[in-house]
Amino acid sequence: MIRMFKSKDYVQAVEFVDFASIQLIIQLTGMGMTLDVSPTGSLRSITLKNGTTTVVAIPGQFVYKTNTGTVGVCSREYLQENFEEVTGTE
Repeated sequence: MIRMFKSKDYVQAVEFVDFASIQLIIQLTGMGMTLDVSPTGSLRSITLKNGTTTVVAIPGQFVYKTNTGTVGVCSREYLQENFEEVTGTE
């Protein structure tokens, strides 16, 4: 018999869009952050650091934190393919 098992893992994620999303990302990860801003003032990327862990995100990507505390960056497609969203739509 083939058995199928469902993962009990979950992630919380925030889409990195602009300066407004930075506070939510800090709240989610608890990590220090540096910004890469172009000479014209547009936000090019953020770098999250915590000890030996470094994560870089560009606008349009999602910053996530798993139930085990792992922080990473991914696309919306990755989240949709690997997790069922349980957040209510507003």
